[in-house]
Amino acid sequence: MNKFFSVIFSILLLAISCEAFAYSVCDARGVLFEFEKTPRCATVVPAVSQNIFALGAEENLVANSRFCNIPKEAKLKIKIGGFIDPDYEKILEIKPDVVILPTTKESRIEKRLEKLGIKSFVLHSEGIKYISADIRMLGKLLQKEALANKIADEFDSIISTNFDAGKNRRAIFMFGKMASGKGSFVGDILSACGLKNCAEKIGVPWAEVSKEFVLTARPEVIFVEVANDSARIQAEKFYKTDPIWRTTPAVKNNAIYFIPRNLVIVPSVRVVEAVKLMRSYLSKNK
Repeated sequence: MNKFFSVIFSILLLAISCEAFAYSVCDARGVLFEFEKTPRCATVVPAVSQNIFALGAEENLVANSRFCNIPKEAKLKIKIGGFIDPDYEKILEIKPDVVILPTTKESRIEKRLEKLGIKSFVLHSEGIKYISADIRMLGKLLQKEALANKIADEFDSIISTNFDAGKNRRAIFMFGKMASGKGSFVGDILSACGLKNCAEKIGVPWAEVSKEFVLTARPEVIFVEVANDSARIQAEKFYKTDPIWRTTPAVKNNAIYFIPRNLVIVPSVRVVEAVKLMRSYLSKNK
């Protein structure tokens, strides 16, 4: 009889232990997820991959997209296509506990994953204010809450600091022929630098700007993302010789600044480094 009660007691202790370890977390939609252990995750979004590595939770990231190459260790993960063309067959083969996605206007990936019996954990939509919120959410999901809160607090502190050197000057941030406009995280970066985004009046997050727009906007500061030194040299030559761009106050006053692509190409916690760099440029040229 004593042996019987001993077995029952052990089972109860195990059940209590499992229940104590189990935890729950809500995604940006308010959907509740419950886990008994840290989930195996996958993503087709480079920003998510970068944030997971920033949290030191890469052991829980079992697969990512072909575009996930920062940090270099991200290249070693199993590849499952991209956001436009996920490899559902590979995802089904890996069978992650959740696939982490951003909020988007259409939910084709979520619906397809649901049919495959795989859960989607959805983060926020684009916007610099959501980066720290996503870091905190990922911290809860991946059991890295203390570090996530620390990273998010530091991020918020830097982004929210008033920066007077921008002086509300008219600025534009160019990605090739595209400008970051209203609702884009890069547009938010310009605001964090105390600048007025010329492209915000276009009304969309990303837009190709016309020559007429440039003539009217007359930006006083131009930021350009570049992949390398060669791209920087080519871009600088373009802005200084183009018959329209060279007439802008930014070019005339040599206020063209080049930002490494890997700091601004995706809305991850790394954009804080872009903010620091942009503010340093502006401080030197008041």
